[in-house]
Amino acid sequence: MNRVSLKKYSYFLKTLEARILLCDGAMGTELQARGFTGAPDLANLEKDGTDKVMGIHTDYLEAGSDIIQTNTFGANPVKLKSYRLDTKTADINRNAVETARRAIELYEKRSASKTPHFIAGDVGPTGKLLEPSGELKYSQAVEIFSRQIEVLIENGVDFLLVETIMDLNEALAAVEAVRKISDIIPLACTMSFSKNGVTIMGDRAGESAGRLLAAGCGIVGANCSIGSDSMLDVVKKMRDSRPDARLIFQPNAGLPIVKGERTAYNETPEIMAENIKKYLSYSPSILGACCGSTPAHIKKIAGFIKG
Repeated sequence: MNRVSLKKYSYFLKTLEARILLCDGAMGTELQARGFTGAPDLANLEKDGTDKVMGIHTDYLEAGSDIIQTNTFGANPVKLKSYRLDTKTADINRNAVETARRAIELYEKRSASKTPHFIAGDVGPTGKLLEPSGELKYSQAVEIFSRQIEVLIENGVDFLLVETIMDLNEALAAVEAVRKISDIIPLACTMSFSKNGVTIMGDRAGESAGRLLAAGCGIVGANCSIGSDSMLDVVKKMRDSRPDARLIFQPNAGLPIVKGERTAYNETPEIMAENIKKYLSYSPSILGACCGSTPAHIKKIAGFIKG
C-alpha cells in the first residue's frame, strides 16, 4: 500500500475521531425518482445515468453529507451476470468511484468548502445464500467480494462500507476479502436486523458486532430493513454489547408504500430527523439513511449533527 493511501486512510480515521460524520441517503429510489429505469449499477455505464448519479451525489453534498457512497451496491460479478455484464465489473466500479470523486471536487470548488468529504466504496450482498442455507460456498463468496473490492480500493475510496447483509457468514466473507487485499483500509459493515435485533438468518446484533470487530472490521452497525424509530432498539443493543466500538446506523425512511410502479416511504424528513436525534445518546460515529431517504432527509439530519 502506497504512502498516499496510508495518509488518506489516517485522515479519514482522524476526522472520524473528532466528530460524527454524516453519510448520504438512498441511491436506488433517488434514481427511480429522477427517471432512471434500469438497475442502479448500470447507470455507471451510460452518460445519462452517470449524470443522474452525479446530480444525486451533489444534492447530498449540498444537504450536508460528509460521506457519499459509490453507486455500486449491486456491482459484484454475480449480480451483474444477470445482466450479462459480469465482464464489466471493473468498469462499473471504476466509473462509480470517478463519478463520486468528480462530484466532491466540483462541489468543494464551487462552494469553497473547507470541510473534508469522503468516498465510501459501497459493497452489497452477493445475492446468493451461503451454505448450509444455500449453495454458495464461503470461499466462493470471498472471491466474489474480492473482485469488486479490489477495484474500489485501487481507484482510491477512503473506506469501504459493506452493507445490507443478513447473514453473518456472508459479512465475514466480505471482511476476509477486504483484509486479503488491504490490512489498513478502514472498513465498516452494516447488517440488516428486524426491530428485535435479529436478522432473517437468526444472527443477533450484539454477537454479530463482536464477530465482525474480531475479524478486522473497524466500524459496525445496522442499515435498511426498518425505519428510524424501530432501529433505535437495535442501536441500544449494539451499544450495550460493544461499549467501545465505532458504530454506524442508516435506517430506512420508514415503511414502503407501493404507489403504482413506484415505492414511497412514510417517514418525512422531519420525523426521521427527530428519531435519529435519539441515536446521539449512544455515541455513533457515522449516521445516514437508507431506502426512501432523500437529500431533504439528510438536510434535516445535518441540522442537528452539524450543530
